[in-house]
Amino acid sequence: MVGIVVVSHSRRLAEGVAELAIQMTQGKVNLAIAAGVDDPENPIGTDAIAIMAAIEEVCDEQGAVVLMDLGSALLSTEMAMELLDDDISGKVALVAAPIVEGTMAASVAAAAGLAIETVIAEARTALDVKREHLGEDVGPVAQPDTVSQATGETLTFTWAVKNPHGIHARPAAAIVGQLAPFGCDLWLQKGEQRVSAKSLNNIAKLGVRLGDEIIFSACGTDAESAIQAFSTLAHAHFGEAELVQNGMAADEAISSETAIDQYTIDQNIAGAIAGLSVNGGIVTAPAVLFAHEMPVVPDRVFESVLAETARIQTAVEAVKHHLTVQAKQPHGDIFQAHLMMLSDPEWWQDVITHIEAGAIAEQAWMDTANALAEDYRNADSEYMREREADVFDITRQVMIHITGAKQTALIIQQPSILLARDLMPSDVAGLDKSKVMAICLSEGGKTSHSAILARAMGIPAIVKAQGCLEKVKVGQSITVDGFSGLLWLEPSAEMQAELAQKRHEWLEAQQAALNSAQEKAITADGTVIHALANIGGPEDIDAALKNGAEGVGLFRTEFLFQTSDELPTEDEQYTVYRQIAAAFGDKPITIRSLDVGGDKPLAAYPMPEEENPFLGMRGVRLCLSHEALFVTQIRAVLRAHQEQSNIQLMIPMIATVDEVRRVRALVEREAKNLGIANLVLPVGIMIEVPAAVFNADALAQEVDFFSIGTNDLTQYVMAADRGNTAVAELVNYFEPAVVKAIELTCAAGDKAGISVSMCGEMAGDTKATELLLQLGLRKFSASASMLSALKEQVRHIDLAVKA
Repeated sequence: MVGIVVVSHSRRLAEGVAELAIQMTQGKVNLAIAAGVDDPENPIGTDAIAIMAAIEEVCDEQGAVVLMDLGSALLSTEMAMELLDDDISGKVALVAAPIVEGTMAASVAAAAGLAIETVIAEARTALDVKREHLGEDVGPVAQPDTVSQATGETLTFTWAVKNPHGIHARPAAAIVGQLAPFGCDLWLQKGEQRVSAKSLNNIAKLGVRLGDEIIFSACGTDAESAIQAFSTLAHAHFGEAELVQNGMAADEAISSETAIDQYTIDQNIAGAIAGLSVNGGIVTAPAVLFAHEMPVVPDRVFESVLAETARIQTAVEAVKHHLTVQAKQPHGDIFQAHLMMLSDPEWWQDVITHIEAGAIAEQAWMDTANALAEDYRNADSEYMREREADVFDITRQVMIHITGAKQTALIIQQPSILLARDLMPSDVAGLDKSKVMAICLSEGGKTSHSAILARAMGIPAIVKAQGCLEKVKVGQSITVDGFSGLLWLEPSAEMQAELAQKRHEWLEAQQAALNSAQEKAITADGTVIHALANIGGPEDIDAALKNGAEGVGLFRTEFLFQTSDELPTEDEQYTVYRQIAAAFGDKPITIRSLDVGGDKPLAAYPMPEEENPFLGMRGVRLCLSHEALFVTQIRAVLRAHQEQSNIQLMIPMIATVDEVRRVRALVEREAKNLGIANLVLPVGIMIEVPAAVFNADALAQEVDFFSIGTNDLTQYVMAADRGNTAVAELVNYFEPAVVKAIELTCAAGDKAGISVSMCGEMAGDTKATELLLQLGLRKFSASASMLSALKEQVRHIDLAVKA
């Protein structure tokens, strides 16, 4: 493979370019950097010896290509060439290409195994696409149907898109992720428009809608494999298989968009502003107005390409870190899509181009973001136009970091109705439901990410209520009718009475659901079923109790560890465990020990990366290897159990009897150290590893209970990563092999006389309830919002009839 060498005055710049190249090629590129000098006070510079060493590191029989930034970088590289042996220097080419775009293009070509001549040509023409876009003369260029950097037959795959919202940000992210390993030419075409299939934003800007036909083409050494990979992803509907199966038909989707526009234009009701219903409910409360402000681009002098690049890179990395944390929370897929948008290499390259043209970092960021937002704003699809708000949200967060501006605070003192032009997903995720009674937006859309979060949080909401910000004053009493999509400013006496009646009926229906949730879940034949809640911390207690939770079947303690840069102390953990247990009275509380590892890192406890983290140091394996980390938690649980006897401890990722015995030995040792006699703390395990299923009979003799974790059990049984959309169809807990594993676990638990529960997603899926009951499961643990529906489903099942 042709080697790539990046020479720069700045090590940070070179490392950033190298990181982009590695991401673009999925680590395939053979690349080295020679950047900066070993002088802490004056690190900017180049070193001929370091350049020579970098060339020797990557140069093999295929040769090496060197890309340099400017000035003395070229002189130092020429000196390095003179120091090299002739048999190496004769295979090295110095290329006068832009260091960022040139490195990207050369790396992709090199990683694809192409000859050095082609790699050089790719680097030299790396700016042609951008020049053409900006209207500059680039001379003769390859037409869309001409293959410029790959050889062989062009293969194509045609697909009619069935995704209800077309190829928006998340499906586009799935495509980029799936195709990243391939080095051949990859294109996606809709009609006459064709774009690179390796750019998230370019794919999204195609505006592919439900029913559209797209053509994927590949040309190069691994074209056939790329076609197969895309085909597999398409048949899984780009990670939205369940949405497609349960979604609306094409004509319904098209008519709904038409209806949205019609409704907004035609609705004209005296005393009210018409909008679109997002989430039902009727609320009367004082108005609070909220406005976002984009930080202003500062009036300052341009420093240097290196300094400006470093400034924007620091801000982007800070926002990426924040989005990574948010992506782990409920509805995290929205923030994962934001993370993918922010990581798009073409967006970053556009920013660098503006900086190289003399723009300060803040201006470069705003210019590229505004151009991207404009593309979404002009999209054909209503759904894609609503993605402009996502670009705005990302842009604003980066600008806040880079300018040091204070983030606009959303502070509400009393229960109110929140009015705004639009809300960002990051805003909605942080709302206090006890203060925000309803939401009314003058813009936004039914499928915007903020609307999705509002529905998930159960907040009555309407969007596209145009004129609401101009006609409503702060503190004015207003009424949101989330069912009809109306904001009432001055309802007549008759309408006030009607709204009051509708609100009364709505609250009664809500109360009836809560009352039903408090009742036991008993099948028609009299079998009692236990419904417990999965929680992440004290903030989930109220929702669990209101929805009828009969205890906690899973307390994910890792959230205590992931919300801080420092590990929680024994006392801090003890306080939380005791608080939760006390809130549930005598109902059982199952505390899962720390379940982190290579795939779920802790900022406060860095661990080495693993080649395959799902099969590495996770759960109990990590805890037993890092005893100090584990012992602190064990002691906190033991102390809390001394005061709250409803606590039990659950260990994740157990595969062998020896692991259980080692855990029990630690528990007994720490109980003795704490002066606890007659230890009665129940200790159970999660069944999520196939080995645990096959060892279930032996494991049942060592523990007090089993809890089936279907999320990991499914991926391990099916050998399919649940985060990989290409194998999404395999990650299905209804697969016979997974069902058999559940059956064997229930049988082993029943034989040993220990309880068996389930705490994975399958437990809350009412389509699976009857099957699980037939397999012998009698204890379910799910998200609080799913408990009432789960209990109601149980009441309609007659196990005697099915026996």
